Amino acid sequence: MRAGIATGKDDKARDDKARRRKLARHLVAVQEEQRLRLSRELHDDLGQMLASVALELHNIRADSAELDARLARAAQLIDQLSARVHDAAWSLRPADLERLGLRTSIEDLAGMLCAQLGIPCDVDLEALSRPLEPEIGLTLYRIAQEALTNIGKHAKPSRVSVTAHIRGNRLRLAVEDNGHGFDADVAPGSQHLGLAGMKERLALIGGELTVETAKGKGTAIYADVLLTG
Repeated sequence: MRAGIATGKDDKARDDKARRRKLARHLVAVQEEQRLRLSRELHDDLGQMLASVALELHNIRADSAELDARLARAAQLIDQLSARVHDAAWSLRPADLERLGLRTSIEDLAGMLCAQLGIPCDVDLEALSRPLEPEIGLTLYRIAQEALTNIGKHAKPSRVSVTAHIRGNRLRLAVEDNGHGFDADVAPGSQHLGLAGMKERLALIGGELTVETAKGKGTAIYADVLLTG
């Protein structure tokens, strides 16, 4: 009798866990749909309006040098705002992820970060050229995005590496830097919360996140997922 009760409890626990995972995956899907909608609104609506205003300002010529200078400054501000709207829309949901694929999208992320920091970037993402399930591809993109964002905010490295390799039925995405690193034992901060989010997203697709870091020793983030088919 006790064995039967225990088995029933185990089955219920597994069912509860499966329901929670299903709900979490649904919430992630809803979040991504909202990101896509907002990204399109920013890019298609606000972005086009700003571009039109900028064009008008660039074409206006006033009767005085002072007004011309002020119009030029206004046009420059609109151009800068347009660039920020484009970056925000791209960060929410890059159109290139569907059009160009995961490999190119992550290469672009790494290239932009290293260009902003003025440092070398070692990129080897040939393994991401193969077709992946959309959920896996999007998850790996978000992992790379969060990891590279953290590097830009906190690490101050002199070199960054982004690689992907396949061994057997396992794909590993690695994002490494030789920057400040951090003490993994200290109280969670914004960077730690970002890592927690990465772990949760990977867990939803059966993946695993490994973080190797120490103060002054840089940081390595490994995202491992199982491939099917």
